[in-house]
Amino acid sequence: MSKILLILVAFGVGFLFDLLNIPAGWLLGAMLVGVYYRLMINDIAYPNLLFDLSLAVIGVSIGISIKVSMFKEVANYLLPLAVSMMILLVASWILGKILNRYSNLDAKTALFCCLPAGASVMMALSKEYKANLGIVAAFQTVRIMMLVATIPIVAGLMSSFLSTKEVESSSLGQVADNALPMWLAVFSYLFLIVLTLVVAKKWRIPIAPFLYSILLAFLFHVLIQPLPPMPNLGVGLGMAMLGVIIGVRFDRKSLADIKQIGWTSVAILLAFFFLTFVVTFVFYLMTPLDFTTSLLAIVPAGAPQMASVAASLQLDASVVAAMQVIRLLVLILIIPALVPFLVSKENKEATENGS
Repeated sequence: MSKILLILVAFGVGFLFDLLNIPAGWLLGAMLVGVYYRLMINDIAYPNLLFDLSLAVIGVSIGISIKVSMFKEVANYLLPLAVSMMILLVASWILGKILNRYSNLDAKTALFCCLPAGASVMMALSKEYKANLGIVAAFQTVRIMMLVATIPIVAGLMSSFLSTKEVESSSLGQVADNALPMWLAVFSYLFLIVLTLVVAKKWRIPIAPFLYSILLAFLFHVLIQPLPPMPNLGVGLGMAMLGVIIGVRFDRKSLADIKQIGWTSVAILLAFFFLTFVVTFVFYLMTPLDFTTSLLAIVPAGAPQMASVAASLQLDASVVAAMQVIRLLVLILIIPALVPFLVSKENKEATENGS
């Protein structure tokens, strides 16, 4: 009962934040509720099915907004994306070296704390290479929460002052030609969400529900029947579920683990925050996208989170989702291949320093 009540409260706070026009209000409001409950009231955890459901809802809302012409547009961004990821990886490796030098962490743990390939991937690698799993989990969780909490606000402020007209025309707010009436569309949304969960359970890949829901909704929308945009309350429910699940993952142990590292952890996290804008600026210079859309497309804070923020700001969520998914998949493939070289190099340097 407490889990259901917490989701309802998170939904209410997210709805209030959205009414107050707070950027990504649904996501931020729910996340704050989750953090407060976990730190101040009690431990709580949600089943993976709810996380998958939230990703499916957000993915369907994005999938029905994608245009076929977007694929040609996205292809033009692959080189800028590759350059941006290379800068991010090199800078993250340098931050790992700094964290290792000015903290009591071993080289492997410091490296895994700073690589931006998603918390789950880094925790899996930490376990395989016998790094400090608790520290890596805490650091990656705080990094993601810091970006999820701040980037929507920064993006919202930027969208108020910078021109975004170029991408607004393809946002989630557009109504498709020959779209179904809303009551029939709701049944279609539910069908696509259930189908997504079934397919994701059968064929598991990273962020499977998010990827499958986008693909299935796009194919349904283009090949079978155009659908109207998902109602704000529907998208909000998906964002609220995602936000509260992220929030309750931050517990007292995570806070204690970060405190154990000391001020170095704060400096590394702040450096990572500013690094995001440096990488975004490089991507922005190489593409016709506005700075706000570039920021949401590049920031390593999760594809569903940033795509939902883009949708709430009336930006091109489909482009943001495509860039984020490509970025994540490439990093998932590249980082495990690089880690053996990086770890062996770190171990060699540690041995030489100790002798």
